[in-house]
Amino acid sequence: MPEDTCNNSSSHQGIIWKIDRNATHDGPGIRTTLYFKGCPLKCKWCCNPEGQSASPILIFQQFKCNDCGLCIEACPVQALERQQPSKIHIDQSRSDGCGDCVSRCPTDALQIWGKSYLVSEVLQLLEKDRMIHLRSGGGVTCTGGEPLDQGEFLLELLEQCRRQGIHTAVETSAYASEQPFQRMLHLVDLLFIDIKHMDPQRHLELTGRDNALILTHCRLASTVLQARGGALSIRQVVVPGMTDGQNIEDLGGFVAALPFVTGVELLPYHHYGAHKYELTGIPYGLREIEQPSSEEMEKWKSVLREKGLTVI
Repeated sequence: MPEDTCNNSSSHQGIIWKIDRNATHDGPGIRTTLYFKGCPLKCKWCCNPEGQSASPILIFQQFKCNDCGLCIEACPVQALERQQPSKIHIDQSRSDGCGDCVSRCPTDALQIWGKSYLVSEVLQLLEKDRMIHLRSGGGVTCTGGEPLDQGEFLLELLEQCRRQGIHTAVETSAYASEQPFQRMLHLVDLLFIDIKHMDPQRHLELTGRDNALILTHCRLASTVLQARGGALSIRQVVVPGMTDGQNIEDLGGFVAALPFVTGVELLPYHHYGAHKYELTGIPYGLREIEQPSSEEMEKWKSVLREKGLTVI
């Protein structure tokens, strides 16, 4: 069970690694999407590996490097070394994220992904986007990583957005402690739950965690959001040979039995995040897996539709 990260303090800080102020997915209208750092799951198909660690991470983009060596000179903990011309190796175990090397880099080849924000700072940003949200029917979406991994920060932000009439959406794995998860259900307007796999053992193999808590929270979310008039969308990434086949059948049966769900979204696996594994130094093991064809996706959509579900 993950730690309960919720208490009654205010002015919480959170670490966000990306802000997209013109997002047109993960909710209605034009949205400001916040990518939270930190996730308790390690899904083999994760397309945002930079969001797995809770801490800011130093990354190097070789194509921008002019081989000046200023970053190596600037690093106070000797976390950088030149392996070949225009190739810098980062020892992430030594890097403390101080940013001295980043400030000395003239080509922006070094960057820190992850910045600390106060809730008040995020609200100031959302205020700048308010007219766009109002005109388009948009709002703010919290994704990641896992937003509930920073429960205090997320809940305060949702509370403030609710007071100010800002539409909120949260994308979560639902692997979180019960108290912050329940509180989130009473604050969010639209909830996306990413179900990784229905089989407990397979889920453990593919993500490093059991799925019992996730399925329990799906049932809870369905009940609470139905009573509140909220929206709940269940998501499943379709990875050939991993999450398709019988898993889609089982997913359909599970979701069809929920008291309430807005719809199911089937997301085809892709390789778009593969280069980020190299940048973050995380091994990527699915290079040989092909993206499912449109015919395959239609087949799995049909399986779910036959169970009476609305499928996107």
